[in-house]
Amino acid sequence: MYRILLLLLLCIGSIGVSAQVVEGSKYKTGTPRSSSGLVNGLTSLTEWGIDLITIERENSTFFFLPVAGYENRTGLSIGLLPSWRFYLGGKEEGQGFYRPSNISVSGEFSTSGMYEFYLSSKFYTKNNWYLKTKWMVQHMPDKFYLLGNSSDKSVFSDIEENKLEFTGRIMKIVRDKWFLGVNYDFSSYNIKNIDGLVFNPSVRGYRDAWVAGVGPSVTYDNRNSVIYPMRGMFFESSYLNYFRALGDYDFSTFKFDYRTYVDLGKNEQVIAMQAVVKSTAGDVPFYRMSEIGGKRLFRGISHPYKYLDNHSFYVQAAFRSRLWWRLGCEVFSGVGNVFDKLGSSMLEDMHVMGGAGLRIRVLENEKLSFRIDYGMTNRGDSGVFFTLGEAF
Repeated sequence: MYRILLLLLLCIGSIGVSAQVVEGSKYKTGTPRSSSGLVNGLTSLTEWGIDLITIERENSTFFFLPVAGYENRTGLSIGLLPSWRFYLGGKEEGQGFYRPSNISVSGEFSTSGMYEFYLSSKFYTKNNWYLKTKWMVQHMPDKFYLLGNSSDKSVFSDIEENKLEFTGRIMKIVRDKWFLGVNYDFSSYNIKNIDGLVFNPSVRGYRDAWVAGVGPSVTYDNRNSVIYPMRGMFFESSYLNYFRALGDYDFSTFKFDYRTYVDLGKNEQVIAMQAVVKSTAGDVPFYRMSEIGGKRLFRGISHPYKYLDNHSFYVQAAFRSRLWWRLGCEVFSGVGNVFDKLGSSMLEDMHVMGGAGLRIRVLENEKLSFRIDYGMTNRGDSGVFFTLGEAF
């Protein structure tokens, strides 16, 4: 816990120093110190490097980012992320409903042996349709733990997971804020090189399998930005039914996701809050069960397969602020749990999470940042994440 407090103090202290620098610059003049020249040189070099990999046009931006990351689960990773962002709508940014479309391709490799390739796209059309697709191929050396919230997590099996996923949604936009449509999920999983007795034939998902699901989705979104929202609200309710006629399992999943953002009025300071409920029913393979953990869901737990069960919920909040130049910070906290049945077990052995992180703005106009987060929980779990984009 002392590490969280230290990061919090550093973050708050940096905000104060940044404010003093800004205030001082309004009234003081004179010859800058040599350290100021060094800082200016470094910032200019960074700006030049970012401009080199970014091509901006009137209604589009293309950037070619070398990507480096870290997670406890995958180790160090490197890759490339070419992405094209463009605008298909009839309004300018800041004038009512505004959403950029994009096409992204990514290739990534890690020190653990993980590799991943994906092609994703999001289209917001002029005739008010939202179309989202993602193709992903991934090989992941991983761990499988005993299911449940209170099981012995010191016992696990090492596995290698190969997946091919094709997911997406087709939605009609109503009055700029409501999205009505369907989600779909067609995916294949193969588990091999199993070491340990925890992952065995009694576990659903042990054998090679396809899952095929489709179902309705409703979304409300009046946020001012999908990348760095500072005000507005988002909620989504979705249901997916998976059919044995098209895949290997009969089951269903439900998810409710609510987010709200409060603009504090200066230095891009914002309070962000999120509440998520997930539920499953039927013969659910482990890779579609409800979970907490990961770089977005609950950052105090690094491994999303560590706590799996039929249902889960978590609530988290974050304070974000711009510090200086392209630097920012975040302090976050939350509570969550996984459980087998609705009832008293929902609140047993709750996970309490807290942490902090640094932000480095990659695309200024888009407010897209590279983030470094550290989180930990009251049960001894922790997570370190280097990745692009805010968690929620």
